[in-house]
Amino acid sequence: MIAAIISRDSSLRDRLAAALRSTVDVDSVVSMTDFPGASDIQALEETLEKYVVFLDFHYETNRAIALAGEINRSCPSVVVVAFNVNPGNADLIAIVRTGIVDVLSESFTDADVATAVLNVTRKLAGPDVRNGIIYGFLPAKPGSGASSLAAYSALMCARYPDCRPLLLDFDIRLGITSFVLKLDSANSIIDAFENVHRMEKTLWQQLVSERDDLDVLGSAPADFGVRVPAESFQAVLKWARRQYSTIVVDLPGTMEDFEIATMQQAGTVFLVCGPDLAALHVARLKIDRLRALNLLDRISLVLNRVDKRTGLTLSAIESILTLPVQFTVGADERGFFEAVRNGTGLSSKSPISKQIEAIARKMASSSVPGAGQPRKKRRFVEFFSIAQAKGLDPWHL
Repeated sequence: MIAAIISRDSSLRDRLAAALRSTVDVDSVVSMTDFPGASDIQALEETLEKYVVFLDFHYETNRAIALAGEINRSCPSVVVVAFNVNPGNADLIAIVRTGIVDVLSESFTDADVATAVLNVTRKLAGPDVRNGIIYGFLPAKPGSGASSLAAYSALMCARYPDCRPLLLDFDIRLGITSFVLKLDSANSIIDAFENVHRMEKTLWQQLVSERDDLDVLGSAPADFGVRVPAESFQAVLKWARRQYSTIVVDLPGTMEDFEIATMQQAGTVFLVCGPDLAALHVARLKIDRLRALNLLDRISLVLNRVDKRTGLTLSAIESILTLPVQFTVGADERGFFEAVRNGTGLSSKSPISKQIEAIARKMASSSVPGAGQPRKKRRFVEFFSIAQAKGLDPWHL
């Protein structure tokens, strides 16, 4: 997709262009200082490229509204976003009626631009465009088990036909995916960040590791001084979404800019929380932050390490968190120990394998419609809920 910026303000054009170049779906950015004519608009349509036009509404609002309406009527592959809009002065109803997809205020941020581009992409996306779905795993607090769930859910997702996922470890300081999956590659997510601006398929294959049909860019050795620009995270996602239908991202939970931008692009963010009061307290604070960022619509709450000793009822926990629990996963220390020791996925004999498979099924079915059942056949006895029989999922009996 090509972004065109129409504005007389050079500093504003530069700021918007910088934000656009770091987003997932923008291939190039062009700038114009004046409104194009009808013939120029028609020329955009005839190129067969997908365009998003960012129109500056500060100087000539009526002219901008007229141009947006003309584009909407005559150019189905060109989408308009209004920016530099003063809500107190602009006629927002008239702006929306032109078919404009999104409106950016005068004080727009990079995150606002990324969200606008995501909305444009959804409008323009066709069956011929690969635009992989991002699934983030966000810990409510450190030690919630989000990294393990991300790794083992991704491994289970890889068993579904036509669903070869990618696992990205965005926890650049305390990531554990390379350890959990016993990856012996000398390359890591940091190498991808350093080479992303010259990325091509041969280089990519040299960087990723493979574990049971799952491609992985694993964690790097801990380097607490490393600083990675947010643009590098977005550039890796941009490349990955064009190569994979399913991208699983292990997030650190620090709510930094790159993490917020990733969640803004995600189809689903699994917020992983334990059932203890301290974890619920921190999770509630994080949910309030996600609500302020308008991200609650993509949050799927996962209650992890549930056992008989959990004192609160499910309804009490949902009341505390103000969100419904979508998935519960029991506690299986022995199963995780064996999986980490062998560098493999959880055994089908694990009492929580069915619960994690439910998360994997959600990802596979959303990314690859009609994905069907996992490749590996299960024994008859495994169709019975071992986890419920042992009391690991007390609320879903």
